[in-house]
Amino acid sequence: MRKQVVVFLAFLSMFFVSSGVARALELTKIGTTDLTGKGIGSTTSAYTYSLRSFSLYGKAEASKSVSVKIDDVTYSSTANAAGDWSTYLANLTYDTHQVTISTTGETSLNFALTISSAAATPTPTVTTTTSATKGGTSSATLPVSGALDNTYLLAALAMIMFGVGVSLRYRN
Repeated sequence: MRKQVVVFLAFLSMFFVSSGVARALELTKIGTTDLTGKGIGSTTSAYTYSLRSFSLYGKAEASKSVSVKIDDVTYSSTANAAGDWSTYLANLTYDTHQVTISTTGETSLNFALTISSAAATPTPTVTTTTSATKGGTSSATLPVSGALDNTYLLAALAMIMFGVGVSLRYRN
């Protein structure tokens, strides 16, 4: 029985170690506005913000170089060991800017960022897809993708509960 518990704990530790290694490129904040899981640049193609100077924050694979291109100007950042990156943008004009965030080996995030003095609160614009069906066309809003951290926690909890159940069964 000890062998089973040791194998289970080894499997569980490998699960936690492997879950934090690779991280998809994501924009998590514009200025102080939290955008985690909003799909900015992937499922959301436009965003409006009211300030002209702010920082962009995001997630990427640890130690990867991240390129942020605003119109024709490119800013560089490097993700830290936790995968967090940021870059400061200053004095953008009140206009719509094309933003591309990229890193090697990942799909780039592309969206239109409108800097508007009239925007009281930043508002995301969700894109829709149109697909052909037998009776014509159908339009549906894409789901917002997010981090898998909660999924990993639930899966780990389920494995722990399963392991405890197996241990108790064999103990009796």
